[in-house]
Amino acid sequence: MNDSLLPHFIILIILLCFSAFFSACEAAFYSLNPLKLSGQKLSRSSLLVKSLLSEPRKLLVTIYIGNELANVAASAITAAIAINLFGSIGVGIAIGAGIFLILLFGEVVPKTLGLRYAETYSLIAAYPLKLFFTIVRPMQKLLIQAAESTLGLIGINYLPQQDTVLTDEELRAIVKMGEGEGILEEDERKMIHNVIEFGDTAVSDIMTPKIDMFTLRADNSWDEILPRITQNFYARVPVYDVNEEQIAGILFTKDLIRIKSSPKDKFNLKNILLPPIFVPETKKVKELLQEFRKMKTHMAIVLDEYGSVSGLVTLEDILEELVGEIDSEMRHEENPVIKVAPSHYLLSASYSLSEFNQYFNCSLPEDKFDTIGGLVFDLFGRIPRFGETVTHENFKFLIEKMKGSRILKLHLTVLPLEDKNGKEHQNHGSD
Repeated sequence: MNDSLLPHFIILIILLCFSAFFSACEAAFYSLNPLKLSGQKLSRSSLLVKSLLSEPRKLLVTIYIGNELANVAASAITAAIAINLFGSIGVGIAIGAGIFLILLFGEVVPKTLGLRYAETYSLIAAYPLKLFFTIVRPMQKLLIQAAESTLGLIGINYLPQQDTVLTDEELRAIVKMGEGEGILEEDERKMIHNVIEFGDTAVSDIMTPKIDMFTLRADNSWDEILPRITQNFYARVPVYDVNEEQIAGILFTKDLIRIKSSPKDKFNLKNILLPPIFVPETKKVKELLQEFRKMKTHMAIVLDEYGSVSGLVTLEDILEELVGEIDSEMRHEENPVIKVAPSHYLLSASYSLSEFNQYFNCSLPEDKFDTIGGLVFDLFGRIPRFGETVTHENFKFLIEKMKGSRILKLHLTVLPLEDKNGKEHQNHGSD
């Protein structure tokens, strides 16, 4: 072989490697499985891949620029070598040889490998491709503008890239494909299906009804607030003004520390309330999620068609509908009786009367009722409402939580008893 052709062969091999690099990039980047890519460990390479794919049109133009420059240069070098070796007939040989070499080593082989090892290759190629992306940016913009102008001449208007919106059917098909490939487990598939179905659910279907809402009154004192807050462990509480239809704001219970030391005559909840968000019962859950994210809040007051308060909905309500019951950020393990202050207890309505009598050293009637909730319900003689109280002997019961017509939680205050000598004493629970 003529030594003068050696540099030509070396350059040809380098150009074919460049062509192979860009062809493999095209196949790998545009065949990436988004589910697998999302599961990749966060690294600079994976973030760079996502960054490149966020501009698919510019990325494609960049790859084509690199590929075509390499292919044209390789064709020219092949022609020069063929003419040098075979003279005038080398032109025909160069065309045939050039097409074969570029198709085999610049297209078919690298694209096959790119498809086979898409994830691995894209992570390796991300850095050099990003460098080339930056270098050819001016040419990239020029070509895109020229392409848009050409399309405009034939009546085709290119729309700027928008977020791709998939139909529910397309999403289900993707999920089914992911499950078939072993990417998704059965429980993950069910959860995604729940999300698809859940998006069109109305807020009224998941809200906490007004009768079950835990609220505070704006003029409550510190001594009135503290026992109720400590026994319920809510992080956010709606506060009403004159009546429960007039929600004054939302209290972040951690903010109580700011006014704890205020004099009693200056203690005012309104000073630390955040403005409430009101939503209609008909609002879709997916719209509410967007609103929560935009407003950076977790709670909304739900209004009926007449503008009256019908309930409240929280981010936790939405998540529980999707993934099941979850613990709130401050909720403790459930106990049937919790002492929250001297003479003050939080009771589960399902707490058995026999255990209640034993705990408080008393003798409430056990012949008609099995639970403390059943006894309290009978004492009211009707369906009680949240916040109502009833007294039996020296026990004052306050309805702390309801679900429909069922009592869930009670706040018990043990009142002093007078003995035969007229002295007061209390039957405290056994700790």
